[in-house]
Amino acid sequence: MKYLFLSAILTLSPFASVAESYDCTTTDFGFGGFVVSRIILAFDAEATVGFAYDAFINEVHKASIPVKFKKWSDNRYQFNWTLKGVKSSNVGTSTLSYKVTLRPQSGTFTLSGVYHGYDNPISGAGTCKLIKK
Repeated sequence: MKYLFLSAILTLSPFASVAESYDCTTTDFGFGGFVVSRIILAFDAEATVGFAYDAFINEVHKASIPVKFKKWSDNRYQFNWTLKGVKSSNVGTSTLSYKVTLRPQSGTFTLSGVYHGYDNPISGAGTCKLIKK
């Protein structure tokens, strides 16, 4: 099932056209939730484009989304995105903003986020495996 998920994501546009893709596993360090256990990140550093996919993105968009992407160095890439309409048990739907910093050489990443309208911290970190180069 794991490989079916990955192959489906990688063959769907826009992931098929990117240079590198990573499958990331997350540990939640915040108290507010909204940190998924798995994120797929993809980018083309030369074209300065990035994409992300996780359970919340799937809930809202049903596919990967383009994200703001910045290459800080050959070993530090930043992905930013905002999701509107994520289901929340407290208020119906919520708006969430995320920032992920990927360090491919060490296979690690950090995640921080904002649950708009609330003080709940969103933070996590984890490891990433290269799945396409």
